[in-house]
Amino acid sequence: MRWWGTGLVALVLLVLAAGLPLLDRALGSGARPLAAGTVLSVGAERDGVRPVAFTVPSAGWALDEAQSSLTSNIELSNSGVGLYVRVVVPLAPLDARELWDGLGRIVAAGGRSRLRAQPVPITTAHGLTGLTGRLAGRERVGMATVFAAGTLGATVTASGPPGAYRRLAADVEAIVRSVRISAS
Repeated sequence: MRWWGTGLVALVLLVLAAGLPLLDRALGSGARPLAAGTVLSVGAERDGVRPVAFTVPSAGWALDEAQSSLTSNIELSNSGVGLYVRVVVPLAPLDARELWDGLGRIVAAGGRSRLRAQPVPITTAHGLTGLTGRLAGRERVGMATVFAAGTLGATVTASGPPGAYRRLAADVEAIVRSVRISAS
């Protein structure tokens, strides 16, 4: 009879050990898996359309719904690589160089990464031009890209552990090259 207490404790531990992972899976992590070809758009909606859009090229990417706000930014993740698309609404028209310089100051202020070297021009599949360059920090590598279209801009940054980023670099570039900004 005196072993019933130990048995009860063992039963509670068993329920917790088996039940918590199931509960965690049922509640989810806040990340929604995306299918290849999914088009995401972000920014203040006008006439039912958000101004900045891009395409997810392959499965494996997940939308972090808790960290994304469709009016300003979208956060994706895949195998430890984070990809962030942000809409920039400046007070006055700007060009990609001004946006790049501003992004460099913001990245440096965060203290975890820095933009490396000078950016190079990039053109998307939709004819949008911008600047792109490497991003590096403590145990993370990646890229940053900026686009400016009149009174609206977009930044795309992606980084992760070196091995994971290398495996997903083609996906990141495909996402960047799919960015489009509708007329503002």
